[in-house]
Amino acid sequence: FQPALDAYVSGQITSEEMRRRVEWDKRWSWPFENYLNVFETCRELNIPLIALNVDSEDLGLVETGGFPALHREQIQKYIIDPSGFAEFAKTRYYKTYVDYVISPSYDLHKELGILRTTITGQRLEEDMPFTRFFSGRILWDEGMASNAYKWSMSNPGGLIIGLVGADHVKFEGGITGRYKRLANGQYDSISVILNPTLIDTRPSGSVSMATNSAASAVGDGASQISLQLRYLKEGVDMGTLESRKPESTAGVLPLADYIVLSQSPREV
Repeated sequence: FQPALDAYVSGQITSEEMRRRVEWDKRWSWPFENYLNVFETCRELNIPLIALNVDSEDLGLVETGGFPALHREQIQKYIIDPSGFAEFAKTRYYKTYVDYVISPSYDLHKELGILRTTITGQRLEEDMPFTRFFSGRILWDEGMASNAYKWSMSNPGGLIIGLVGADHVKFEGGITGRYKRLANGQYDSISVILNPTLIDTRPSGSVSMATNSAASAVGDGASQISLQLRYLKEGVDMGTLESRKPESTAGVLPLADYIVLSQSPREV
């Protein structure tokens, strides 16, 4: 899809033609119009748009058959650091991130009844098991991080900005943490979350839309968001008396490097 993005930025095709060529309505659930201002700004300023995400077809294969469903060439396309990829998932802080972010997200998807369809629209006879859901999620994050890293290597001194969902940014367990691992200090990486609410910083399903809206309406939401995620030392189990002791803390994961809170239209 990169040629379509290049053609749009260079003024060769319209936004609607780009939408058709990248198969937006087939491959993405969010309204195209929500992103249009970003696309138009990039075109006006001649800022390249980069196709970073995993191909939907490959992600769909993982959601139905796990990583074994991908050919070696496909895996190598998205996972350029296999050993680092494996070690990343073994750390205590990543396991804490999974328990706080990914597992509750899976439970919410199950509650909403949307685990019987893959990203490509394939219908499943049963709910997608957590292992497949998890595999798809980490392929998404690792693939985008790998593609961003390859872009950085090919464009010395360049700046790449990714506009992605909060779950792929927060607490360094998604794309940003994986990019930092790949860059290994060679390139700077800064994460920014825009206008986070309670829902963005708490486990999926733990905050209702009504509670989230009420907190935002009275201006109290920002004061209640979770800014850090504590993780424990190896050998200390969550929920035990030992886990409550300060000395059992191995570290904390920041929500992001920066949080930007803008005024609501009603306050302007």
